[in-house]
Order: sequence, then structure tokens, then C-alpha cells
Amino acid sequence: MLNKNNIYKHLFILSLFLLLTNIFSAEKLWCDQCENLIKPGTRYITSNGKNYCDQDCFDKSLPKCVVCGEPVKNGFRSNGKKYCSEKCLKTTWDKCELCGKRINNGYHIGNKNGAFFCKDCMDKPKCFLCGHPDNCKTLSDGRLICSNCDETAINDPAEARNILDEVRVKMNEVMNLNTDHDIKFKLVSIQELNKEFKSISSDESMEQGLFVHEERTKTYVKTKSIFGFEFGREVTTEVINNHSILMLFSLTKDKFIEVAAHELAHDWMQANYPNITDLKISEGWAEFVASQVNDHYGNSHMNTRMMENSSPTYGDGYRYVAGYAKEHGITGLYKMFKEMNKK
Repeated sequence: MLNKNNIYKHLFILSLFLLLTNIFSAEKLWCDQCENLIKPGTRYITSNGKNYCDQDCFDKSLPKCVVCGEPVKNGFRSNGKKYCSEKCLKTTWDKCELCGKRINNGYHIGNKNGAFFCKDCMDKPKCFLCGHPDNCKTLSDGRLICSNCDETAINDPAEARNILDEVRVKMNEVMNLNTDHDIKFKLVSIQELNKEFKSISSDESMEQGLFVHEERTKTYVKTKSIFGFEFGREVTTEVINNHSILMLFSLTKDKFIEVAAHELAHDWMQANYPNITDLKISEGWAEFVASQVNDHYGNSHMNTRMMENSSPTYGDGYRYVAGYAKEHGITGLYKMFKEMNKK
């Protein structure tokens, strides 16, 4: 017979057995971050079907800000990337080159990697050379130039002539392009240049230089006379060729070099293939030569303008000539010029 004490003893043993059974049979929880056992009865965090033993482990599981590396709890997302705060997100926005303000929408000049400006700055006057907005200076012929371009602008005729001659020597040395012409040179205003052009196609941008070739025939008549009677009339003719290059004043030095090479290329083509009248070929050739000169002066970045130029004459012409030279070599290009010159 069980007495009262024995009943309590058996109940205690049974309770202890049940408790130990529950403890050892309970599912064990492991932290999905540090992989340590989560002790029964302790508080833990559950997120997206995973368990974390404390806040620190949970924070470590969060995606990291691509700027500062801190955990992204709420944050921002842009282009598939996450940022812990608006401050970090703004560091990835483009910076206006004029005012320095960072914004997520604005304007790139030239191409998608070109200089970036905010809307307010884009409303400012634009430089005739680089196209960038600025508190531009107005030149004597009405053109606008930014402070950056104005720093290296070529305005001295003697300096300009020296650079032109230097480019002419460089073209002979690196490309074997040269003529023995006595080329006259003059820095001019946009009005003077436009007057020489007579008319400019509406699909082209502002012209910056011009090569002019003029051929004149001069006739000489010689006679002898005795007592007022003329005899022995002799007529001779002389063909006179004049070559000249006109370029805008206030071009930057790098731009002056490029334009000079372009116009000197026209001089070379006129001397060697004078019957080529297709502007796409002649202007494409001039741009191709200018691009090669840019390369030799360390200004290859300036060739992006030529590659992306939408003009059917200058842009398409450059891409055609450059592509032909790449596929057939410079010798093949000259062979094509020779065939075209016969027509």
C-alpha cells in the first residue's frame, strides 16, 4: 500500500522524467548566422524562415550598403544596388561640373560619359567650342567662350602660324603627307569665315577653318614695233596657284591643332587627287587625318566627336574613310582615291 509520502515521491519522479524528456526531445535551434546553439528559453529573432540568436547576428545577415558597408535595414535601392541611407545614395549621383551640386537627373554633353550639368546650369550661355554652359565671355565677333577654353585660346597670328607649321611638319614625319605649297594663313572672325564659305549647309555645325585653292591664268602679250607698226606678236600664259588657310581666332591650342590638320589634309588631297569632288570622301579624309594627328599629340579623346558625329558629310565620311583604311590599309585607301580621281 502506498502511503502519502510515497505518492508524492512517485509524482516528483514522474514530473522530473517528463521535464527531462521534453528538454532532450525538443527541437534544437541553431543561429543561421554564427551557427551557435540557441539555448532553450532565450529570446531569438526569426526572419524569412531563418533564426538569429541576437540583434548583432541579425544585422550581420542583412545586405550591406555598397557605399559605406553598413547593414541596410530599410534604406534605398537604385539600379539593383542597396544603400543604407539617402546620404550614401546621393554620393553616387552625378556632380554638376559648374555648380558642384549632386543630382540624379541632369544633362551629359557630347555623350553619356560627357561632362554633366544640372538643369539650372544648362540654362546658362554655351561655349562655341566645348558646348559647356558657363558665365561665358563674348568675343568681338559675337561668339561665346567659357573660361576654361579661353585659358588656352590662340589669338596671336605669329603663334598661330608657328603651330600650323609645326602640324605640317608633324604630318610629314608621321604620315608622309606634305606639299611644297606656299600656304598663306590668316586668323579670322566667324563673319569673315562665313563670307568665304558663301553658304553653310544647315546640317553642319559652326565651321572653324577653311582651305582655299585658287587657280588663275595670267596672259602676257609681247610685240615689237618699228615706226608705229607692230609685228612679232607673242602671247604667253602663266598658271598661278594660290593656297591659303583661314581659321577662327580663339580656338584652344588642341582644337587649333586638330583644325589645322584637317585643312592641311585638304591641301594634300587637292594636290594629289584634285578630281575627287565627293564631299563625303574629301571631308571624311580630312577628319581621318585630323584624328591621326590628335593621336600623335595625345588627344585621342577628341576623336569621340568624329566617331559620334551625326553629319552625313563629316560624320559618315569619317567613319567610311577610317573603316576603309582599317580594312584595306593606307595603301588601299590611296588606291581607292586614285580610282575616284579618274572619274
